Amino acid sequence: MTLSLARLLWSQALNGPALVRWGGITGERPDLVATAGHNLFLFSPSEDGYSLSAALDIGTEVLSLAVGTGPAFDNIVVGLEDRVVVYGSREGALMVLAETATETDARFVDIALADIDNDGREEVIAAAEGREALYFYRQAGLADEEVRLDLLAIRVLPGAPQKVAVVRRSGALLPLTAAAYSTDGSSGIITLIYTELGFAEGPAQDNLPVRVASLTAGRLRDTPDELLLWGGQDGFVRVVAVNQELLTVLTTDNLGSSVPALSVGRMVGDDFETLVAGTPEGYLFGYRAPVLSSSPDWALAVGRSVYDLDVSSEGLLGLGARDGWLEVWLLSSSGTRVHTVLPGETLTSIARYYDTTVDTIINLNMVLNTDLIFAGQYLAIP
Repeated sequence: MTLSLARLLWSQALNGPALVRWGGITGERPDLVATAGHNLFLFSPSEDGYSLSAALDIGTEVLSLAVGTGPAFDNIVVGLEDRVVVYGSREGALMVLAETATETDARFVDIALADIDNDGREEVIAAAEGREALYFYRQAGLADEEVRLDLLAIRVLPGAPQKVAVVRRSGALLPLTAAAYSTDGSSGIITLIYTELGFAEGPAQDNLPVRVASLTAGRLRDTPDELLLWGGQDGFVRVVAVNQELLTVLTTDNLGSSVPALSVGRMVGDDFETLVAGTPEGYLFGYRAPVLSSSPDWALAVGRSVYDLDVSSEGLLGLGARDGWLEVWLLSSSGTRVHTVLPGETLTSIARYYDTTVDTIINLNMVLNTDLIFAGQYLAIP
């Protein structure tokens, strides 16, 4: 299967390698959050693509970025040299909602947000490269003005953590926190489970053939639990099943010199998940679920060295490039048409125009609130 649609919707030049995430920061539709150097940017959807809603010079280099659920709107979490900071959008400006105590030379190089103890609130898991440890913070407070980060635990690793991800499991099983670490002589992946007695070690892999350049998780096979996915500095992606051990069930073809970016999500009009891998050579590779072949289902030349990727809840791909460009791509392999919502249009009027039904459009696009569609939104049409 190849891409039936690949369109660059919007781009913006920033001032350094760009990290990118999506989240509902200001309204119903996903906002685009990006960092470059010591700057934090918030772009909101507009009829022409995305417009700059707020920007902030943090004053120090941003090493990692995540967006997660807050009491009202999603919050932005960044990892810095010596602390983790939570930002929110208030009255058109970005402001600090909470920050951790200073940890000198910790270098928080990656962040994951997940409810690791099933209490209904996401914890912040920060990989502190300089301390060779994971820092776990609990988000406390019931209102936006009361957000704070309480240190839950520090877990020392066998080496310096580089990447962190959370693997969600079925039933009542608690999620697994997976961390990729490196030492002078080797690298590995360790998993941890939070229990009432502290952290228990799950399955692990040591003496990996190369260092891990990217790490994520997703439900890409017909199994109840997510798979762990990591891109190596050798240009291969490994698909790992998490059971009593970490078992590599598939290694992809070589995709380039390295795989620094991975993301899993549903593209516009697709009814399946897709793993998207980005390379420094300026290519995107897509593996649609169920991922059973080492060869990608499609490849796309984007012309920029890929630094970071994230798929939005609307099925759009945010791309951060090493040269500082920020891009939004519309990708689909379903063979559907894509309609751009115009001012005043409703699902009923769109369905009538294309001789289809409202329910068909809803099912194809994951529309949750049938009363809220927006000008500039993209809808797949059968």
